Amino acid sequence: MPPGLLSKIGIDCMLSKGCDGLRGDGCVYELSSSHVAISNPEKLRPGDYVKIRLWFPDETAYSVIELAEVQWVKNEWIKIELLLVSPTDQARLRQFVAPNANYPPAPARIGEHIMIRA
Repeated sequence: MPPGLLSKIGIDCMLSKGCDGLRGDGCVYELSSSHVAISNPEKLRPGDYVKIRLWFPDETAYSVIELAEVQWVKNEWIKIELLLVSPTDQARLRQFVAPNANYPPAPARIGEHIMIRA
């Protein structure tokens, strides 16, 4: 990944399903310091790049999204577009949002959005 796209901000997020897509409750933190420092979501601006750890309900494993872009920030809500998602994590996200496991898998969707309350 080019150094200019390395994120200095991370978000830990517990996923849930919303009526209009993926939602989550999360925490924004600084990656650049030696100690994890919780940050305020208002520090984020549209166009900022972030790294995300997505936790799935009832699972101990999480997915790491190496590159995501902030679309907007309003009060405690952040809209994030996932830009760099591994095929394994894409499959986990598709399985999580699928209404029924009997349906064929949806095509890979880079550009998926998540609404995060932080």
